[in-house]
Amino acid sequence: MTDETLLADLVALAARAPSPHNTQPWSPRVVAGGPGAGGPAVEVAVVPGRTLPAGDPTSRDVLLSLGAWVECAAVGAAAAGRELVVEALPALRALDALPVRGAADPGRPVLRVRLGGAAAGTPTATPDDVRERAVYRGDLAGDPAVYADLPAGTLAPGLSLRAVDPAVLAGLVRWGGVGTFARRPVAEELVHWLRLDPRHPGYVRDGLNDRVLLLPPALARLAAPVTRRSWLRDPALAVLGAAARAADRVLAARWRAGGRDAARAGAAGAADGGPGAAPGAAGARAAAGAPGGVHHVLVADGADGAAGGPGRGSGPSRAPVLDGRTGLPEERVVEAGRSLQRLWLHAHRAGHAVSPHSEVIDVPGPHAALRRHLGLGRSDVALAVFSTGRPLGEVPRAPRLPA
Repeated sequence: MTDETLLADLVALAARAPSPHNTQPWSPRVVAGGPGAGGPAVEVAVVPGRTLPAGDPTSRDVLLSLGAWVECAAVGAAAAGRELVVEALPALRALDALPVRGAADPGRPVLRVRLGGAAAGTPTATPDDVRERAVYRGDLAGDPAVYADLPAGTLAPGLSLRAVDPAVLAGLVRWGGVGTFARRPVAEELVHWLRLDPRHPGYVRDGLNDRVLLLPPALARLAAPVTRRSWLRDPALAVLGAAARAADRVLAARWRAGGRDAARAGAAGAADGGPGAAPGAAGARAAAGAPGGVHHVLVADGADGAAGGPGRGSGPSRAPVLDGRTGLPEERVVEAGRSLQRLWLHAHRAGHAVSPHSEVIDVPGPHAALRRHLGLGRSDVALAVFSTGRPLGEVPRAPRLPA
């Protein structure tokens, strides 16, 4: 097999990497190596129209997704007996200069990936693990020991995995769902990526369809027109937004008044359809995913020496960390995405699925509450929240774009 053929196979495998709302924001292409270029490579650009400028203004989710993409490709390379060499390009540090919409600019790749020499050691994950790894938003049966035997190197230096109290996470997930609809631009992004009708042109390509969300057929049929017709979407989001903003105020007051007890109250209120209940698809997702499983937060120590970067001092600035921006060099967040993918593949090999809860970090209120619950320091950065467990139902396969 030539290097060009192997790289093309790795691109196809890496297409199974996870991404927020299943947006798949990467645009890889195999390029020939010219004189002194070191052989063929894959250059990965970012598709502006597949990012979430409102919900992910700091590009944290984009960077984690790129890291997951790289790790999937690395698994394939290791299975072929090769090392993967990853080079961060200058455009990686200029994601905020991307336009809001449009196609990828092949002249501005953010990463360059090449095949190196022989892979060292025995791979812990296989290409089949990458293909079969599952996200499940239904009930999970958790196992606290799933991450007790992590292989060396699973977590990059400066990363740690923290446990979250189940009742606390239940309240935070519901608060995050409420907060998603309380902010109109974020809600519009979510609705844009919903595919609730098999006739939707993106139903088998990308986004979140009714099967992935485990929506009851009747609810999917009712909500589908809202995702396709602006004359229905706009008034629906206006009503949901007003209700969500009122619920957000209630949940914020409960947290200020009671902390952990407020989380339990928020969970109970959501289960009863009270003020803590998240509306629409986010509510169904929150209700299904939070109570079961074991819950984790991937945290970066921003004061660690590895956090520094050219022109950035020894660690992240305080304000970005406190208002939800990572304050970390982009390369380090990509590396964290690789670690996150390794964690999810490890769970898959134990027979577990994962359920991501990015809304807990994306929405300021629950993000701040999570930090207090974990006792994070000012320089610590919560990068990802997720649950793991054995799925107690049939796991749907998420769609993907052609590689």
